[in-house]
Amino acid sequence: MIDTAKLSELAQAEIETLQGDGISLTPAEIVEINALAWAIEKPETRRLLSRGVPVEVGGVYLWPMTLYGQEWFDRVGCQFNSTKLQNYALAYAMAYGREDGDRLAAEGRKAEKDIRAWVKTLRCTIGELIVAVDQVLQQDEEPEQPPNKKNSGMTLGEFSAFLASACGATPDFWERRCAASYTYAMLEVMVRQNAADDKPCASDPKMKAERALGWKIDKIRESRKEQNG
Repeated sequence: MIDTAKLSELAQAEIETLQGDGISLTPAEIVEINALAWAIEKPETRRLLSRGVPVEVGGVYLWPMTLYGQEWFDRVGCQFNSTKLQNYALAYAMAYGREDGDRLAAEGRKAEKDIRAWVKTLRCTIGELIVAVDQVLQQDEEPEQPPNKKNSGMTLGEFSAFLASACGATPDFWERRCAASYTYAMLEVMVRQNAADDKPCASDPKMKAERALGWKIDKIRESRKEQNG
């Protein structure tokens, strides 16, 4: 069965939020919300989300481990005698496991030399690097959770202001879009991935789809206010 023949998780979250606010939806509105939600949750987007959330530290981005990076770490990185060097190697594999080239081709003394030289270029403390590595590892150990405001580094208001700057619309619009934890989590992943890939957010088709769905939800809310006087 094709995806659009089913209710998407995002559409279900949006519909339940509206119903929780006392808004009854017409069948046509439910169909349109579902179609707009699938434009965000299409397979391409789900694959992008499966990449995980990159963590910036010291001027580089660490990503959840790829198969290529994991193979190199198992074969080379974890064989170092020093625990500290093993940790450096793990971060190194996270940073370059998605790149072409020969960064993960080295072994033995050559690999150790390359890793130590790379660490010296990082603008962070060793403690900050270890914490960043741990944040990446946690993504693989646990099911994805809604962002924890205490640890995310941004309040909802700060995040909505950032989205307005990067993606267009107003902070108020994005704050309403971020009200659902599902949407908040998905947007945060998209924005961080675009930042790591040095891609603009405003023209990203996923963000355009998000704005379209948010605009539809706003129109539904406004129409009910008018009906109720």
